[in-house]
Amino acid sequence: MKRLKMSIIALILGIGGIVIFGFSGLSSPKDAQAACGASTSSCKTCHEVQGADPVSKKGDWHTQHSFGDFCQACHLGVATETDKTKAHAGIIANPLAQPDQSCVSCHPTDAPARVAKYGGSATTSNASVNSSKGSSSAAGTTSSAETGSVAPSPAATQVPPSSNPNFDVLDFNNNGKLSWLAWSIIAADILILLVLTILLWKWKKGLWPWAYLKGRQRNVPFNTLPPEVQDVFRQLLAGDIETVLLIKSILEDPNGRQTLHFLSQVPENILIHLQRMDEKELKQLISLVEAETEKNTGKGEA
Repeated sequence: MKRLKMSIIALILGIGGIVIFGFSGLSSPKDAQAACGASTSSCKTCHEVQGADPVSKKGDWHTQHSFGDFCQACHLGVATETDKTKAHAGIIANPLAQPDQSCVSCHPTDAPARVAKYGGSATTSNASVNSSKGSSSAAGTTSSAETGSVAPSPAATQVPPSSNPNFDVLDFNNNGKLSWLAWSIIAADILILLVLTILLWKWKKGLWPWAYLKGRQRNVPFNTLPPEVQDVFRQLLAGDIETVLLIKSILEDPNGRQTLHFLSQVPENILIHLQRMDEKELKQLISLVEAETEKNTGKGEA
């Protein structure tokens, strides 16, 4: 009964420990979202995550590109600034109205077509600036306008022309999914619970792990035992359970081996007389033996 209670307590403590371990792992902070201005993700973090003037559903372009976080590529500004005013310095509120300062940085060859797709119009601000520099410069600008290409302005050089428009993409729609770390913690919890179950089962069977360090008795096939040993086992199997328990109690005594050895040396007729004595006669016999022993001890000391 005591072992059963200990097993139940150990099982409860083990399961409780696993639950606490798993909860602490699963409840650990998720990938931190940058605060406003902390990194290039600050634009979307402020406008979408924190809800400050969200634009993800305004217009076809924003709807189609709401998965990413590359606001600075079109609107410019300084995303790494923590101050709102500084972060919005040089910002282009409507890039479709000024494609030469925004769209051209990523689409230098087909910006007009892309701008027209979303309802904007290609502008050639460079043409008016360069017209005062002479006929050759004006001709070059006219040629550029006729081919449908727009030269990027100095402001557009903040974003390298060869950069990927999807740089630093953060898919905010995947936040609800379990990461590989969470699945690893769950798998570790299951493994620990399985090991604990096996240990408890071994404990119940009397096969606690440290018993292996002591060395377990090797099982010997019955037919390899000496004939006299086989006879003893057959007699034990044929006998009643009370006899087996009596022998077990004798062997468990520290002097059990000597007791069996003594009984094997006592003559058969004496054993028969002892068996016929009742409890009162046995007590008298023991008293006589003790008195004789004390008498002999006194003579030896004298």
